[in-house]
Amino acid sequence: MNSKVSKPFIAAWLCWLVGCAQYQAKPLTEQAIQQQLETPSKRQLTLQATQIKHPLLKPIAFNVEDGLSPDEAAILAVLRNPKLRTIRDQHLIAGAQLLQAGLLPDPKVSYSFSAPSGGTDLGMNNAYGAGLSWQATALIWRQNKITAAEKQQQNVDLQIAWQEWQIAQAAKLAAYQLIVYRQQQALLSEMAQRLEDNRARLQEAAELGLVTELQRVAAVSAKNLVDVRLLALKLKIKQQQQRLNRAMGLKPHEAVNLQQDAELVTTMKTPSYHALIQNIGNRRLDLIALKRGYESQEERLHIAVMQQFPQISIGFNSARDNSNLYTLGFGVSMTVPIFDRNQGQIALDRATRQQLFDQYSSRLFQARADIAELLVTIASLNKQIESVRHAIPDLANLVKAYQAGIENGQVDVFNYYVAWNNLTNKKIGLLTLKLQLVQAGIALEVASGLYHVATDFNEKEL
Repeated sequence: MNSKVSKPFIAAWLCWLVGCAQYQAKPLTEQAIQQQLETPSKRQLTLQATQIKHPLLKPIAFNVEDGLSPDEAAILAVLRNPKLRTIRDQHLIAGAQLLQAGLLPDPKVSYSFSAPSGGTDLGMNNAYGAGLSWQATALIWRQNKITAAEKQQQNVDLQIAWQEWQIAQAAKLAAYQLIVYRQQQALLSEMAQRLEDNRARLQEAAELGLVTELQRVAAVSAKNLVDVRLLALKLKIKQQQQRLNRAMGLKPHEAVNLQQDAELVTTMKTPSYHALIQNIGNRRLDLIALKRGYESQEERLHIAVMQQFPQISIGFNSARDNSNLYTLGFGVSMTVPIFDRNQGQIALDRATRQQLFDQYSSRLFQARADIAELLVTIASLNKQIESVRHAIPDLANLVKAYQAGIENGQVDVFNYYVAWNNLTNKKIGLLTLKLQLVQAGIALEVASGLYHVATDFNEKEL
C-alpha cells in the first residue's frame, strides 16, 4: 500500500474515533436498585412538591407533619411512583429519535488497491482508487423527518403527563377511600361495643328468666354480624393502605399519616354537559397527545411517498492505474423505481394513519359519553345524600326520645338499641355515598381534563 495514501487515511480514522460516544457500563446491582427505591426525606419531598411542573397539577406547600391530604398524596404519587420512572424514560427515547431525525446520512468512502501479479512487464506500478459519495436526496425529506420526530416527542411528553395525571388522581381517590374506611371503622367499632353491652345485659336477663332465649340469641347474632362487618372493613383498610403506598412509591409497611379531618363534599355542583365537552380536544392531555401522534404520522406518510421516487447519490473519485495514469472523476447513481417503489412502507404508513384517526375519534366519543354518564351519576348521588342527611336528624331525635323513655321506664331497651344502630348504619351509608360522590367527581376531572372541575368551575374560562 502507498504510504502517502495510507497514513492520512489512518489519521483521519483515528480522529473520527476520538469524537465517538464511549461505552459506559451500568451494572444492575442490588445496591443500585435499593438506592433507586429509597424513600426521600421529608425535606426533599417538600422541595420537589414546590417545584413540580405539570400542565394540570400545580406546586403545593407540602407539609406531612399535619398528616397527608388527598391532594398531597396525588403530588407524592407523581414524585415517587416507580411506574412513572419507566414511563418518563420514553422522553429520552423520543429525544434520541429527534436527534437521529436531524442527522444527515454519512458519506461513503471507498478505496481499492491492486498490484500486478503476472503478464507482460508493462505497467509495473501499483494501482489504487479512492472515492467519496453521498446520498443527496436525503436533504429533500430531512425537514419532514425532523417535524415528525418533534411531533412524536410532543406526543410522548403529553402521554407522560396524562399517565402522571391518572396516577395522581388514583392516589387522591385512594387517600379519600382510606379516610372514609377509617371513619366507618370508628362507627362500626362503636356499634360493636354497644351491641356487646346489649348482649351482656340480655345474657344476665336470660339467666334471671326476664327475657326469652330467642331474644338472647337475637342479641348474640346481631353482635356477630357487626363483628363480621368490622373484620371485613379492617381487611379492606389494610388492602387500601397497601394500594396507597404502592401508588406513592412507598415501602409496603411504611406508615402513612393521613388527615382524618379531610372534608368530604355533601353536594357537588357541576358545569353543564355542553360546557364540559367544549374544546375538550384541546384540553384533555391524551387527546392532545393523539393529535400530535397523528400529525407525526402524517409527516411519515409524506416521507414514504417522497421516497418512492429515485434516490440519488453523487460522488467524486480519484484513481491511478498500473501505467501510472492518474484520473479524477465525478459520478451520479440513482435507484430505478420499478419493483419496490416503497409501496409496502406507503401502505403501512397509510394504514397506521387511519388507525390513529379512528383511535382519536373513539377516544373523543368515549370522553363525551363518560362525561354524560358521570353527570347523571353525580346528580343522582346529590339527591341520595340530601335524602340521607335529612333522615339522620330524625333518627337522632328518635334515639334521644328512646333514651328519655328508658329513663322513665316507658321504652324497651331493645328498641332503643335498634334505633341507635339504625342511626349508625345511616351515618355509615352517608359516608359511602360521600365517597361515591368524591369518586365520581375525580372521574369527571379525568374525563373532562379539568382539575377541581366541581369546585373551581367558571364557564367563562372554558
